Amino acid sequence: MVSEIVSAHDKFIRMMVGRQTQGHFSALGIDMIGCGEGWAEMSLTPKPELIGDPVSGSLHTGPITTLLDSALGIAASVSLPKMGFAPTIDLRVDHLRKANAEEVLVARGEVVRITRNVLFSKGTVVQGGVEIASAVGNFVRLSDEMLAAAEAHILKQLAAIEGSK
Repeated sequence: MVSEIVSAHDKFIRMMVGRQTQGHFSALGIDMIGCGEGWAEMSLTPKPELIGDPVSGSLHTGPITTLLDSALGIAASVSLPKMGFAPTIDLRVDHLRKANAEEVLVARGEVVRITRNVLFSKGTVVQGGVEIASAVGNFVRLSDEMLAAAEAHILKQLAAIEGSK
């Protein structure tokens, strides 16, 4: 069972890395750092077009929220017995201080509880050793049939990505 989960994590990471040249992760400068059972880490490299306050040069909170949602969602997804997705039900983000456009932001999401229908997670974003934002999120635990369909979709995407190299 553990080796199957590790294999699923590896496939999930390869798919996420393969998407770095397209989609919203690429547009926002979000990269996968790593993930394991119950956790995920991602980074966001600031870009000038993500600045929300031109006077202070601070980043807009939207990309930070997306970074947190992604890290918590991937942590939930890789906690499942099959490779798949865990859609967001609810996400609460507390933006604690402004993020500058000079340093990379790192988000870590962790699953804190799993029930029959919901995965509960928490996470933080750190920039330069300082906590910028924190979040709690709830994610749908899909049925085994839905997870099987999601796994087939992920494997198809992975094959397409690896076939285009």
